[in-house]
Amino acid sequence: MPYAGGGAAAWYPWASHVGPVAELVAIRLPARESRLAEPAATDLLTLSRDLATAIAPHTGEPYALGGHSMGALLAFEVARELRRRRSPPPVALIASGARAPDCPRTEPDLHHLPDDDFIREVDQRYQGIPPALLANREFLDLFLPALRGDLTAFETYRHHTEPPLDFPLLSLLGDRDPRVSPDQAQAWRTHTTSDFMSATFPAGHFFLPQQIAAVTGKIREFLVRAVA
Repeated sequence: MPYAGGGAAAWYPWASHVGPVAELVAIRLPARESRLAEPAATDLLTLSRDLATAIAPHTGEPYALGGHSMGALLAFEVARELRRRRSPPPVALIASGARAPDCPRTEPDLHHLPDDDFIREVDQRYQGIPPALLANREFLDLFLPALRGDLTAFETYRHHTEPPLDFPLLSLLGDRDPRVSPDQAQAWRTHTTSDFMSATFPAGHFFLPQQIAAVTGKIREFLVRAVA
């Protein structure tokens, strides 16, 4: 599941790396790509319920859930929503570039800022907006609703305590990530009663494209162990 502002296309390069252990299915959220005309989602729990509805019919075969940054929280809440519905659980959860759901946020919210301030502050904080997009205001304006909606969902999310999950969980982190500390990444350990694994890579917050071979290698290893 995508990071804030991300689309399904960001995951396409992964398809050839995760096989033959798994088949990659990328989630496309509203307000981007082929769903550009749809209004952005602004509530993470509502979005998790919508995704659980879409995923539930496909849970008859072994599957895993995962995401990066905001997408990790979203995958976590989808897993909890599927549990409430008594759907078959995933074999594993992969949380990448994200603090555990109960770790408090300390940064000021950005989602309410005017467009120009919002763009500047998001780029300074996350350094994830491509320079080519920043240089093209027309395309940037098309991208803004998805990014603002996602940041609204992320920044207004509040964790509610429930029993831990009961399947393996993998936490991935860039060792130079300014947004997530090692302790916050390790705190995912308390959210499962099953096996917990973690891995750190030499990069910042958006480490996935730079470390795709190493990351997918760790994921393949983890999934093989999860289904053994």
